Amino acid sequence: AGRSQSLLSMYVHEELVPLVRGFGIEPHFVRVDGRTGPSGGSKAEHMVRHLTALAGVDPSRVVVIGDAADDAVAARHVGAGAVLYTGGSHSRASLELVGVPVVDSLEEAVEEAQRLAA
Repeated sequence: AGRSQSLLSMYVHEELVPLVRGFGIEPHFVRVDGRTGPSGGSKAEHMVRHLTALAGVDPSRVVVIGDAADDAVAARHVGAGAVLYTGGSHSRASLELVGVPVVDSLEEAVEEAQRLAA
């Protein structure tokens, strides 16, 4: 669709990158960022650093696909859209409280992200 994707996680960066490589999916991402430094800190701050590193990416053209309510909050903080996926550890009911689309499959998440980005 002429779009790119990056991966942002609160998983420790030094462990995330080899994990992504091990699954053979690293080439699908223009950037992979995990958490650096001590645990804690906000996802919003992490999101700001990630988008800054992507240089030239307009946050209003970004759609975050996440599996936790704070993923949507971090997206909102930077002016990005968000879709939440029920495949994580959070219930649909808790995800729906955030007020963004909630889907049950990654295929649906991509479809919804494309709709939001249009």
